[in-house]
Amino acid sequence: MRIPAVFAQAGRVEAVAAVLVFVVAVAFHSWGASVGWESKNLPGVEYRQAQTALSAYFIDLEDNFSLAYPTPVLGKPWSIPMEFPLYQWTVVGASRLTGMELTRAGRLVSVACFYLTLPGIFLLLRRWQVKTAHRWLALALVASCPFYVFYARAFLIETMALMFAVWFWVAFERAVIGRSVGWLGVAVVAGSGAALVKVTTLLLYLLPLALWSSRRLWLARAGQRWWSEVAWMGGAAVLPLLAAIWWVGEADRIKALNPVADFLGSQHMRDFNFGTSELRFSPEIWAMKWRIVRDELTFFPLVWLIVPVLWLGQWRRAGAVGLCLVVFTAALVVFPLLYAYHDYYYVANAVLAMLALALALIGLAESPRWRWLAVLLVVGCVAGQMVRYRQHYWPIQQGISAGGNALTSALRKLTAVNDVIVIVGEDWNSMTPYFAQRRALMLRADVEDDPARVDIALTQLAAERIGAWLVTGKSWRERSILGDRLAARGLSPRPLLQWNETVVFVRQEQESEIIRTMLQDELPGLAWAPGAAPVAKPLAGRWSAVAGLPPAQRMLFASMQPQPVRFFSSFEPARQVMAGEYSFNAHPVTRFVFAVSAGRRHLRTQVWFTPDAYAQTSADRTDGVELILLAQSADGGQRELSRQFIDPVNEPGDRGARSVHFIFEIAEDAEIELVVGPGPQGRDTRDWIWLRGPLTID
Repeated sequence: MRIPAVFAQAGRVEAVAAVLVFVVAVAFHSWGASVGWESKNLPGVEYRQAQTALSAYFIDLEDNFSLAYPTPVLGKPWSIPMEFPLYQWTVVGASRLTGMELTRAGRLVSVACFYLTLPGIFLLLRRWQVKTAHRWLALALVASCPFYVFYARAFLIETMALMFAVWFWVAFERAVIGRSVGWLGVAVVAGSGAALVKVTTLLLYLLPLALWSSRRLWLARAGQRWWSEVAWMGGAAVLPLLAAIWWVGEADRIKALNPVADFLGSQHMRDFNFGTSELRFSPEIWAMKWRIVRDELTFFPLVWLIVPVLWLGQWRRAGAVGLCLVVFTAALVVFPLLYAYHDYYYVANAVLAMLALALALIGLAESPRWRWLAVLLVVGCVAGQMVRYRQHYWPIQQGISAGGNALTSALRKLTAVNDVIVIVGEDWNSMTPYFAQRRALMLRADVEDDPARVDIALTQLAAERIGAWLVTGKSWRERSILGDRLAARGLSPRPLLQWNETVVFVRQEQESEIIRTMLQDELPGLAWAPGAAPVAKPLAGRWSAVAGLPPAQRMLFASMQPQPVRFFSSFEPARQVMAGEYSFNAHPVTRFVFAVSAGRRHLRTQVWFTPDAYAQTSADRTDGVELILLAQSADGGQRELSRQFIDPVNEPGDRGARSVHFIFEIAEDAEIELVVGPGPQGRDTRDWIWLRGPLTID
């Protein structure tokens, strides 16, 4: 039957429009995924990304591509494998091949896996007899999904597992329907990849295949074809299932070698992974999942389009929409805690929510009356998702960071590359070890309270040097047993440094060096632990060389250019912000000696009297302050260059901020001295004068 020209032309326009919408959506996704690309922080469940990144870092560092790959957070032996390390190996390979820094290589691999998922979805829609133009519209909804813009570039295994699972779905059906050996091979490889990389993702995608297979077997029940169907289905699924069983057993065997990793075994994790009946129906758990679905996945009002669009399209594609929503919801039921506590788990099933929306719109587009309304609705949905990304995820993602914090930066300076750090109070959060780039023994609360297990864990480290001990939360005094054991390994018995709620114990032989480092202000962001700060020598009543002062005292002169070479103050000097500017308390007698070069010079500053110093009701008001500028001669003598008397009691113009400007000339390089002395009566009562803002000599 020949298609009328007007309809053929409309079909071509629709196809071009659909491809353009897809291209725009992918371009937006590429842009969004690149936001903050150079940053080394890991926005979005950073603790979980840090665990994956830590494994990749030490695989690369140690050239260790074994199945017992390193994740050094729970002490020796350093391996606690969760997933088969295919993703980590790929990241390290990409980093080495391209010379790309590890964080960016991880993002590149994740994004590549997401984009390789899209052709699988395209083929899946083709088997569902969705016309080509409409497939592009469906992919546009997936690509523009704000959740995937954000998480498709995370340093996580999720998109690799999704890619394998979707291709397994496609290949399984094609192998069985077409009796295709090629597609059977793809199904075995993709299914095994999903099973090894993340078995929970494979289990989710086995559900639609189980429903599809059951229907085919039911229809073939009366004939010879039944056994053939079983054989092809088994051929596609058995090896992936065996791979999953093998890896769970192998990972358990490796984890069992670590005395403090027993909680990670599959038996111990069963209730957490699969939940219980009570958790499965818990209103609190469902409230947590509802918040993620409502706030994180997409621009949520779009979801409400599904029902009216299905109705308007006369319920076309309702079965496929229902299947996607059932499988999406099944993940929340089968894995109640995983999907309540970890939003990144929705990488596995959010695509099904997007397909449900897309299929509802495709059903509308398949009605000649509403085809262009469907296209416009897709465009509106894509735009809505873009806006949602810009509002919700872009602010989180756009910052550029060197990664970690002041503590992890300090640990890289204070410990050697091969040192181990002991950490309590952070559970087994991998962020500190990853950003510090150090192996760690992290003691969870249950282990920390068990002296026998602590001894075993520390004995395992007998050949290792412990470089630091970190305690977060409770007082370190509550860990006296652990403190005694670590002191015997060379750690100081008292903490030296502090960052937020974390105190840091260092090695005893390094304390003096670290104190000097702190005094030179080379550990920014860290403070002294309570009682650990060295007492600064008082400055009042003596001459002091500024260069020899600790950094905290040198900061007194930060607003002076140049800084004095030495100074004298009758009282302990002070610096504080007054009227928005740093000010130096120059109560008489205060003297500054500056080194200046020969020539005509200008000394500029402002002086400011505390108003109470000249209040009319005071009987002992200030009698003023005199500023005298002297030049030091080669024979040790002095000559006066200039002086200025500041008298706020009798001269209203001397009240408030009073500018002082000395112009002088010296014949050769020399030292000059600025003296802040008492008034004509020679007393310093209430001479509360401040040098406000900068003091400059140019």
